[in-house]
Amino acid sequence: MSNIRVIEKIGTELGNTLVVLAGIHGNEICGVKAFDDMISNLTIKSGKVYFIYANLEAIKQNKRFIDYNLNRLFKRKIPKEAFGSLEAKTAEEIAPYLRKADAMLDVHASFTPDSVPFVICDKKWIKISNIFNAKIASFNWDKFEPGSTDYFMNKQGKPGFCYECGFLKDATSTNKAKQAIKQFLIYYKCLSGKLTLKSNQRIIKIIGLYKNKYGVFRKSKYFKDFELLEKDTIIGKDGNKKIKVGKGKLIIFARDIDNLGEECFLIAKESNNRSRLT
Repeated sequence: MSNIRVIEKIGTELGNTLVVLAGIHGNEICGVKAFDDMISNLTIKSGKVYFIYANLEAIKQNKRFIDYNLNRLFKRKIPKEAFGSLEAKTAEEIAPYLRKADAMLDVHASFTPDSVPFVICDKKWIKISNIFNAKIASFNWDKFEPGSTDYFMNKQGKPGFCYECGFLKDATSTNKAKQAIKQFLIYYKCLSGKLTLKSNQRIIKIIGLYKNKYGVFRKSKYFKDFELLEKDTIIGKDGNKKIKVGKGKLIIFARDIDNLGEECFLIAKESNNRSRLT
């Protein structure tokens, strides 16, 4: 039985083939709600768009995933512990659509309550990340979190964007998802409309990922996404070991972790010159 639902929309003119994903993480429902609200009334002008509800069982159960994080399984070699999992089979279902696509948008949301919308993409696509209404565009995630949908697109040399809509329980996140989807479709000429470009985006480079090695990880306090450390700071304790990050770095997705070897937080830094990345 399939764990995805695909809605195909075809325009009357030749054009790009796009994939838009929602529900890769089943509890990040802003993209799912955006699909429910907008797809049936959407008229595609040119090309073809595959809208994919990406993890039906996780969406149904309102869980991030059932067996394994689906957004780490879009790579050639998957972890042994993911073999035979629902998400491994689901990644195999989605991959052929990504291979067909000229570009992809994957809609997500953060578990951090005051998170702001931001874009994840490869460095080469920073030049067009301002099609999304996001204060931050970030790159270099593939080095630390391989196996995402945008990682898969990057490996093919094609644009892949992850749009984080802000806090997953924020009532406005669905409208942010709709806006991001429309901007993406307009940019690739699949949809008629006026493109609005975001000015003064901050460009952030991911430079590190901490996974716990010694025991449960407990953060020392609440950290906003992209919080700037004003001094050397203890981010949390891994078992009995204090984990410190230096002054001037940014912290993303800091969370308590019970199982060994899981992602506790990411480290980033500001990139001062956008022009060098384009």
